[in-house]
Amino acid sequence: MPPDQLAPDLWRIKVPLPFRLREVNLYLLRGSHGYTLIDTGIDTPEARAAFDEQLRDLGVAESDIERVYVTHMHPDHIGMSGRRAASGARIFLMADEERRARYVWGTEPLGDWAWYARQHGADGEVADGMVRAVRMLRRAVKLPERFEHVAEGDVVTAGDRRLRVVWTPGHSDFHYVLVDDEARIIFCGDHLLPTITPNIGLYPECRPNPLEDFLWSLGRFEREAAYMVLPGHGDSYTALPERIGQFRKHHDERLAGIRTKVATSDGQGVTAYEIVRHFWGDKLSTHEVRFAMVEVVAHLEYMRLRGELDASDDGAQRYKLAAAGL
Repeated sequence: MPPDQLAPDLWRIKVPLPFRLREVNLYLLRGSHGYTLIDTGIDTPEARAAFDEQLRDLGVAESDIERVYVTHMHPDHIGMSGRRAASGARIFLMADEERRARYVWGTEPLGDWAWYARQHGADGEVADGMVRAVRMLRRAVKLPERFEHVAEGDVVTAGDRRLRVVWTPGHSDFHYVLVDDEARIIFCGDHLLPTITPNIGLYPECRPNPLEDFLWSLGRFEREAAYMVLPGHGDSYTALPERIGQFRKHHDERLAGIRTKVATSDGQGVTAYEIVRHFWGDKLSTHEVRFAMVEVVAHLEYMRLRGELDASDDGAQRYKLAAAGL
C-alpha cells in the first residue's frame, strides 16, 4: 500500500496489525534537516515489511528519520521504537509513560495482572490466559535503551513544523497529542478516534480513575474545534465537537448499562467479569477479554468514586448500589 500524501511535507503510513483492528496510522513529516515520525507501529514481520516498503516508495532511508514521537506505550504505537532508535532516531515519550512501558514490555512477571483479573471475578484459566497473551505481545515490542521526554505544554520540532504537546490521559495514563496550531491539525494518537472509542481501562499500576481522566481530557479541545484530526486509526476528520459529544454519549450509555446490571444483582453484588460475560458472552478473544474487563472496571470504579456504588471483597471484588442509591 502506498503512503498517503496529506500535505507537501506530510504523509500517512498505514502499518498492519495482528488484531481485529487491522492497521495503525503513522505520520511522517519532512524537514530541512531530516524526517520526523509520529508513532512506530507494532514490531512484526508484516509491519516491518509494510513500513520499509513505504519508506522506499518515498525514497527515504531509515537513517533519515531523526525524531520519533510516541504518543503512548501501547504495542501498535511503541512497538518499533527500538528499531527506529537503532537507526539513529531520538525517541520521545512522556516520562511516566516510560515507567509503565518498561514494566509491561520488559521481563518482569505480570503476576499482579493475574491477581487483578481474579480479584475482579475471572477464573484462574482466564486470568492466566490474559497474562500469557500479553507475554506473547512482548515479542512484538522493541524498546530503545533510552527515551527522551516531552511534557505538557512543550513546543517540539517535527520536520519544519512546531507542535504543541497536550497531555491527554484516559486511554493510557500519559498519552499525549501533538497540535499544529499554524496548520490547525491535531495528531491525536488514540485519543480522538473517528469511528471507534478508545479503550479506557484500569490496570493495577495505573492512575485510579481513567474514565474521569478521559472525560476531562476531552474538554481540553474547545479552542481546536475547527482543527483537522489525524488519528492513529481510521481517516482524518474535522467535526471534532460532534465527535467529542459521541464519546460522552457512549460512556453515558455504558455507565447506564453497567449500573442496571449492578442494580439487578439481587443485593449480592456483581463482579467486573460477570458484567463482561453479560454484555459479550463468549464472543471475545483472550486479548479482547482483557480490554473488556479493564474497561468495565474503569466504569465501575468511576461510579464507586462518585459514591454511586460500594465494593466488597469476598474473595472477588463485588459491586453493589451504594446505600444512598438504593
